[in-house]
Amino acid sequence: MVIALLVCLAATAATGLVAYGEQGKGPLATRPSTVSVAQANSEAKRAARLEGATERSESMAGELHCILANITLALVILHIVGRPAARLGS
Repeated sequence: MVIALLVCLAATAATGLVAYGEQGKGPLATRPSTVSVAQANSEAKRAARLEGATERSESMAGELHCILANITLALVILHIVGRPAARLGS
């Protein structure tokens, strides 16, 4: 049970970082080192267009992150509920 919790928690954190990086934020965000004014303007326009699209549908990493977070929560609940029952059996 503990190993499953640790694996799910690590996978949730990893997919969260990837999903956050896809939004251009966090440590995994891709940032160009030198950006011209024209590139910055085109990037701003592209980001504005993509912002509407990302609000409508999440990325695959975001979906996987949500699923793993729910699985982790279920494992935590099962771990807490199952612990007193294990004491009764011994």
